[in-house]
Amino acid sequence: MATPSFTLQSLTEIKRGRMRLCDGIESHTRQRHPYALAAALELQSIEKPRLPRDDRFTGLTHVAVHRTRDRSRIRGVRFAVWPAPWRTVTVDRRFECIDPICTWAMYATRLPLEELIVLGDAMMRRDRRLKRVRRDEFAAFLDEMREWLDGDEARKRNFRGIGNCRRALRIMRENTDSSQETRTRIALMRYGLDCPAVNHMVKDARGSKVLLDMAYPELRLAIEYDGAHHASQWLGDAARRAALEEAGWAYVQVTELDLVDERAEERLARRVADKMAQIVGVPMPLTERRTIRQVCDGRTTRRRPLWERAALGGDGEGLLVPADGGANQAVPADGTGSNRLGLIDGDASLPEPEESDPLAGIA
Repeated sequence: MATPSFTLQSLTEIKRGRMRLCDGIESHTRQRHPYALAAALELQSIEKPRLPRDDRFTGLTHVAVHRTRDRSRIRGVRFAVWPAPWRTVTVDRRFECIDPICTWAMYATRLPLEELIVLGDAMMRRDRRLKRVRRDEFAAFLDEMREWLDGDEARKRNFRGIGNCRRALRIMRENTDSSQETRTRIALMRYGLDCPAVNHMVKDARGSKVLLDMAYPELRLAIEYDGAHHASQWLGDAARRAALEEAGWAYVQVTELDLVDERAEERLARRVADKMAQIVGVPMPLTERRTIRQVCDGRTTRRRPLWERAALGGDGEGLLVPADGGANQAVPADGTGSNRLGLIDGDASLPEPEESDPLAGIA
């Protein structure tokens, strides 16, 4: 699926369109409820994730209420029931909407986990004009929700989603520039590669500062996502890449074609693993494709980096050296076959233990 990148200008145009819709709704009703979900994102100029079908095609505007009985009939409006406390912001001094973090939590039971991560990243952009929250504010919000839920079984029954919020937060990163960069990062992690640093600053061979989309700084390996806007600046991109390579950095270019399906993502992961192997001089095997819950498993964030584990050659399950000793092919993560690479603090291929998941969603 081709997914456009959104600039401040395009997000502002979307916001203006949403404001016109909200004006139309408010012109024929005196009821006022805070705008929610996609409407709240658009009013706050936040890049939307890939939304569920019912949000994309109904043409309705969501507003929030605390209880089912608070719903009514308003032309062009759909009600989202959110039983937990919420916080609101007012846009253009007229339009009250659910604030970014509460909107993110409301989506926890409506979005796939990967897109919940994408949405969280979109709220923490590097561009200060688009940055709405910090990562520590997400963590503080989840702590507040845990206290609100503590010991109240009725709230827990009606309010699920905190588990996915907690999982998403482990992978969310501040200061990204596009949702496709987030999807690139997740695609690499699905095949056992470590989470790359985002927007890493380096100096090229000319001494100029360069901000890399993603990088493995220890390996001097840069990963750049090139969206459609790069087609008009390919000469500048080529010079940038040459300067990086002169400074001793390896480079992997990513486009939307590398993210169109699982096979494309696996080929991308292999390209990155091959670059790592060339740098370290040790084969970098991939795992079979992991689920997004396995990617978010907290145990995987406490492992040594893949290249260190490959060099150590310890025992363990889940990462296997390819039979040909060089090609980075996906191999079984069930412990079958010859195994030379160990996992530290748990096996990333194992499913995360089941846990109670008492944070809500919307009716």
